[in-house]
Amino acid sequence: MKRPVLVRFRRTGFTLVEILVATTLALLLMGAVAVMFGRVAESITDSRSMLEAADRLRLAQTRLQMDLAGITATVCPPLKPENNEGYFEYIEGPALANSLIAINSDTGGNDQTVGDFDDILMFTTRTTGKPFVGRYGVGGVTIQSDVAEVAWFLRGRTLHRRVLLVAPNVTLPITTANYYTNYDISAYWDNINTRMVANTLGDLTRRECRFAHLNTFASSDWTWSITAFPLYTFPTLPTIYECSENGWLPSSTMYSPLPTLDLWTNTSGYRVPDDAYVTTAGGFRISDDVILTNVIGFDVKAWDPTASDGMGGLGAYVDLGHNFPSLPNGLGHNGQLPLQGSGITARVYDTWSTTYFGDYSHNGIDDDGNGNIDDDSEKNLDYWNNGLDDGGVVGIVDDDGEKINPPPYPIPLRGIQVKIRVFEPDSRQIREVTVVQEFLPR
Repeated sequence: MKRPVLVRFRRTGFTLVEILVATTLALLLMGAVAVMFGRVAESITDSRSMLEAADRLRLAQTRLQMDLAGITATVCPPLKPENNEGYFEYIEGPALANSLIAINSDTGGNDQTVGDFDDILMFTTRTTGKPFVGRYGVGGVTIQSDVAEVAWFLRGRTLHRRVLLVAPNVTLPITTANYYTNYDISAYWDNINTRMVANTLGDLTRRECRFAHLNTFASSDWTWSITAFPLYTFPTLPTIYECSENGWLPSSTMYSPLPTLDLWTNTSGYRVPDDAYVTTAGGFRISDDVILTNVIGFDVKAWDPTASDGMGGLGAYVDLGHNFPSLPNGLGHNGQLPLQGSGITARVYDTWSTTYFGDYSHNGIDDDGNGNIDDDSEKNLDYWNNGLDDGGVVGIVDDDGEKINPPPYPIPLRGIQVKIRVFEPDSRQIREVTVVQEFLPR
């Protein structure tokens, strides 16, 4: 009898060690795939963010180009208000040794990525496309106009575009209370008739009628600066967020900014908030004038035919006063105006006015200091543009020597260049666009 044959079946499978090794390799592979997809997603997000930032920057560039192309004034000071041209004004910034300095708070060194950030552009412009739209009265009622007073300025790292319609035929309130909450109309205060009056282009030729400038009356709460907002440490303008606060007054107390700042960080020790210069800023209109955020440069330069182009030739876009005190005239000289009551001076190119503070006989102020407001003796203060040979060069009527307040830069301006620089927070990349506008032929 045969003995049964025992067949041994070998068990198949993996040992525990093999399973652990395979699992580890699979996890490593999955981790690598996850990291790869994460980086791809991050790259896509950064690319999308950069595209969106580039789109916003391009829209701001187009808007500024359109505004500058429609300037109503002849950029050749001084202008006559009776010509109804409006104005053009470019403020370079303060002439101070302790002007704000941009730093890299991580290294403590100067931040070369930040451009000039205290320049201001203000002018009247006419649109050839869609009309300007602004508030008119309580309840959100709006009106339209083809002409507006426009101001471009940087606060913190937010670029603002303030638009005030030139609509001289509208009726405005008799009080200044909450005016900018309900009205986007360019206006001045008539101290004789005690009411707000809508500006014409001729009115805006006179500096004292413009937004954020010295008005023609002595009310302490509506006394504007001769150059720009008086209580700011460097020239800038009040935003619509501030102006629309209930009970807001131009004489609101300002904060003093940091001597050094970091425009890249949100750390309170170095960051300058966009509303840091006003102790109260709780307006109802938060962002109506915001045109662009994350801006680290709004640099305006003027064409100077006498400036070196860096290649042995002449003619370049430069800052006002770029070669002071070397040059006695042209755009390289001092050309400064005082910021009222602040001891600060600013370089200002302005189309000015032949009657800039020349209408002494009817402005509600005792200009000659004899105790009488708007008396006959004040009529004799204006020796310029009155058709008489009152002084200066004998035999020449209304020559430069008769000017009580001559323009800081009494020369034509051929053109300006504006550079807007922004950064994208996610990718931390920088983009910059340049706008060039010529006012006079070459």
